[in-house]
Amino acid sequence: MQPLLLQKKAEVFLSSLYPLLKNFPKAEKFCLCQEIKQACYRVIRNAMTYNSLKADSKINYLHQVDADLKLLLVLFSVARGQRYITERKAYELQEKVSELGRITGGLIRSHQTKR
Repeated sequence: MQPLLLQKKAEVFLSSLYPLLKNFPKAEKFCLCQEIKQACYRVIRNAMTYNSLKADSKINYLHQVDADLKLLLVLFSVARGQRYITERKAYELQEKVSELGRITGGLIRSHQTKR
């Protein structure tokens, strides 16, 4: 049940990002905004792939999710530094990404203890 939770929360997170990304400057629409959206898409895609596999390679998809979540934190930090988002909004986004990270970390730990 946990992997489905990761996928659903990532989808909700992405849908909450769209209004925020509309406020970015036009110059960033195809750079920073695109990279943020692509990282979110990869999180969802890798969570879906993890759900559908029944092999040892499943954990690789969780590591990819974790890497994309770390990338999102960096991208939000860049957006905050450029003043595209407020400090409060950056904190809210970091909290949501941290929640996804805790779920991912729990899945990684549970997968490693099964071995």
